[in-house]
Amino acid sequence: MTYLRNTWYAAAWSQEVQDRPLARMLLGEPVVFYRDGDGKPVALADRCPHRFAPLSKGQVVGNALQCPYHGLRYDGSGACVQNPHGRITENNRVATYALLERWGVIWIWMGAPAASDPALLPDFSVIADTENHAVVSGYLKVGAHYQMVADNLLDLSHAEYLHPMLGNPDAASRVKFSLKVVGTTVWSINDWPDEPITPMWKLMFESPTGRGDRRAHMRWDPPSNLLNDIGFTHCGRPASEGSSMPNAHLLTPETERTTHYFWAAARTHKRDDPTIGEKIRQGIDQAFRNEDEPMVQACQERMSSTDVLSLHPVLLPTDVAAVRARRMLAQLIKAEEGAAS
Repeated sequence: MTYLRNTWYAAAWSQEVQDRPLARMLLGEPVVFYRDGDGKPVALADRCPHRFAPLSKGQVVGNALQCPYHGLRYDGSGACVQNPHGRITENNRVATYALLERWGVIWIWMGAPAASDPALLPDFSVIADTENHAVVSGYLKVGAHYQMVADNLLDLSHAEYLHPMLGNPDAASRVKFSLKVVGTTVWSINDWPDEPITPMWKLMFESPTGRGDRRAHMRWDPPSNLLNDIGFTHCGRPASEGSSMPNAHLLTPETERTTHYFWAAARTHKRDDPTIGEKIRQGIDQAFRNEDEPMVQACQERMSSTDVLSLHPVLLPTDVAAVRARRMLAQLIKAEEGAAS
């Protein structure tokens, strides 16, 4: 499986990485995370170069990670800094990965560390804006290819059929859909004017008519990081006057057929009510865990390839964003491979 490597992937929530090793498979590669004695996150290949023991089963000692098998220690640069059995040879090193800690997420650069550029990380600052939003978050390991999950998020026409709490009965036929592409960013823009307030939005939005304008503007940035600007407002009024809940969907391949799914939702209204926050957290988790994932996984089981376009599927008008994102990613991977060769 070929992945885009010189880019940022979500690797963990910040609170997941502490002074104990955390093992995680990313893009088919075993990686171990820990914080050194200064609190800085470190990512190493999860394999000691001696007998290939998983370093994640070891322990952090000062700024180094000690192998559980023979006690060799490796620092954040991947260099062996202690060998209790003799001298340290030049080739006794572990591969390292560049990390960026931002907005409560630890991002990993799976390509050449020297090429890592923080400026290439798309803006997800809203999920850390606790002054203006109440934020809930979660994690799922999804049993499907990461692009299958992105397809699901970029085509929201399934909501009324798969998510009764999130959509209205005739939403698919009433949506005003459009596509926007800016550079390598793809937008799937969905608007539902003058519709009944959905069950989820009744938690945050009140209207004397029981109706309003709903939006879901999904932004995709390669390789698989999405931000959805969703909200409800009074009919014909600007979005700034209504209730908003921007939500992030950060998808990182674990293997060719499994995905790490980090999500966060930041609401603007009724921020001080923890019961609403818990209902939203449970509702989003339930929708992903019990509705989206089983369906996407079932689709994948019926497919001979995870390359959807190679199967020549029947396409609907709202598939255009997912198709454009897949083609964009394929172009970026091809260009990266060409540059490497």
